Amino acid sequence: MQQIIIRFTAVFAIALLGGCATGFEATYDHDPANDFAAYKTFAWVSENPMKVGSVERIPSPLLESQIMVTVESALGAKGYKIVPDVESADFALSFTIGSREEIKVDSYPSMSAGYSGYGYPRHWGGWGGAYYGYGTETSVRQYTKGMLAIDVFDVAEHRPVWHGVGTKTITDSDRKDSGGTIQAAVDAILAGFPPP
Repeated sequence: MQQIIIRFTAVFAIALLGGCATGFEATYDHDPANDFAAYKTFAWVSENPMKVGSVERIPSPLLESQIMVTVESALGAKGYKIVPDVESADFALSFTIGSREEIKVDSYPSMSAGYSGYGYPRHWGGWGGAYYGYGTETSVRQYTKGMLAIDVFDVAEHRPVWHGVGTKTITDSDRKDSGGTIQAAVDAILAGFPPP
């Protein structure tokens, strides 16, 4: 019985960690008239397909190749084949990275108003004479919102046909494990490609 509980706990912990690791919210848009079922091969739009949107910090140039390798692997797992010449591919890809600093302000009632300096209610002999109403406490938190967008272009028609974006609040652990963060972002985004 104890072994079953240990196994269940281990499986639950792995599932929980997997859910925390992704954390990316992905949204998609596509041309519903496009025939995605005809796509078999892909290429990058250029040797340097990374675009940099608005960022708070200058991104590492190493990100480009890391994202390219991760996207190529994910598309390969879906059955697509990469080709070296963009004009011979069925679809072409580019991607954009970005980040922005955001501030979250939370206000909530505080029960600390109305007490004297020693922690005793004023008017010691009374019943609740110390309370003059609730106070308000405010907390301000600054955080970084990271974004990765992947764009798919039909090569024959030279037009965009699919767009996927993943966003997440970036933590220190995300920065330390950039490979895992990139993998989670790409997985979340390409879960919507091809569209149903």
